[in-house]
Amino acid sequence: MDNPQPGRTPPPPAALPRVLVVDDEDALRSIFRRTLEREGFEVAEASDGGQAVERFRGYAPAVTVLDVALPDRDGISVLAELRELDPAAVIIIVTGQGDVETALRAGAASFLRKPLRLADLAREVRHLVAWRSQVAAGAPAARGAIHLSLGTTEARELAAVGELTLPLLGLLDEAEVLGVRIGVAEMIANAVEHGNLGISASEKEAALADGRFDHLVASRLAMPENAAKRVWIESRVSDGEFRVAVRDEGAGFDWRALAAAEPGATLAGRGVLLAGFHFDEVRWNEPGNEVTLVKRLPRLG
Repeated sequence: MDNPQPGRTPPPPAALPRVLVVDDEDALRSIFRRTLEREGFEVAEASDGGQAVERFRGYAPAVTVLDVALPDRDGISVLAELRELDPAAVIIIVTGQGDVETALRAGAASFLRKPLRLADLAREVRHLVAWRSQVAAGAPAARGAIHLSLGTTEARELAAVGELTLPLLGLLDEAEVLGVRIGVAEMIANAVEHGNLGISASEKEAALADGRFDHLVASRLAMPENAAKRVWIESRVSDGEFRVAVRDEGAGFDWRALAAAEPGATLAGRGVLLAGFHFDEVRWNEPGNEVTLVKRLPRLG
């Protein structure tokens, strides 16, 4: 799954996907490990920054889950060192009230805010491992446009993300392709949850806090008025750009207010922040039910 990188020891062939969990809280680290092992991952642990670097160097994880509050070092400096060891390192930052923008600029692929749901951690790691594997094993697709029309349930599974971004293989490096996939996935998830299912950010936050978010999604999917709703997606490589448009059948939302809010402070804001870091442009139509993502490509030849 991983290509050998300077300073890293590649895992043996056919090994389970490896995840490194870095957190100074023993109990929390153990919970994360057990959760990810149940998902089929091999998991190693580190309790501080120095140990994280040493474990990363010898363990070569597919994904690293890194708390920014470590006892010996600032988590951002640890992130930077891991990225020096492997420029394609896939790192999820876990933070309470940390500076998410600084972490993303330093090379974090994604972030989760504490307190977090174990299901969200498992889902994030599962997607990132799968998408990274697809980048390493995939072959470039034709550069023409890809048009998809997906039912709400199908779109929520995010299986289309890999297909939409196959034309980028050979045009961007592994880390950049993965970042594009993260941005596309976040916008598809927004189209499903906040668009077609009409779940507001406050409703989602309350449902997550009460442990009933999956029930909320299931109840909205069961509503007759939502049964036939679809998500339309188009991706295209042309004129030195990769462009993705995602449109839902919701009423739209006030994207201007979201843009003015503290970056990543809300669940809806998290997706927009990630899309903004992995794409050069994020543009909404006036109603707010269609978003266009633009990634400028390097000149070839």
